[in-house]
Amino acid sequence: PNDYIWRVRRQLRRLNQLEESLLTLSKIEAGVLQLKKESVDVYTALTLAAENLEELFRRKQVGIQISNQGAAVITGDLEWTMEALMNLMKNSLEQSEGGQAVFCDYVVNALEVRIRIWDQGPGFAPEDLPYLFDRFYTVESARKSTGLGLSIAKVLVEQMDGTISANYNHNTLSISIYLPVIS
Repeated sequence: PNDYIWRVRRQLRRLNQLEESLLTLSKIEAGVLQLKKESVDVYTALTLAAENLEELFRRKQVGIQISNQGAAVITGDLEWTMEALMNLMKNSLEQSEGGQAVFCDYVVNALEVRIRIWDQGPGFAPEDLPYLFDRFYTVESARKSTGLGLSIAKVLVEQMDGTISANYNHNTLSISIYLPVIS
């Protein structure tokens, strides 16, 4: 009986997470969720996002490393920027095993900031790349996922006039966000 109760609770948590994600995605796409236009320091947003996920990382015994590349300020909404970053970090966490790490860095130029997040896990197959940001798309190694995190990140980034992409480089999948800098 206890095993049955545990499985039911786990499914209920998963359904609640799915419901919240779908509501968020619907609000963003319908234009109901208005994002603020404020100055957001990229290092601060990455650090706060990581702090919000600290317990998940600790539980899985995966580290997170954020490289401080100096001042980089974008126009966006801090809370929703953090939400997009947390979704990308959680995605990397799902692909990681104990003892591994998730890495975050950023590079600034005159027009944009490129935020990059990657992990040491097996990653996705190259044939998955065109579908990674599609709603409900999951790969075999992420079956616990709702398949909405990357979709939400994509929609949020686009609402902030940015773009998001996934690339393979030396057998490592990294996801990059490009956001305009404050001029």
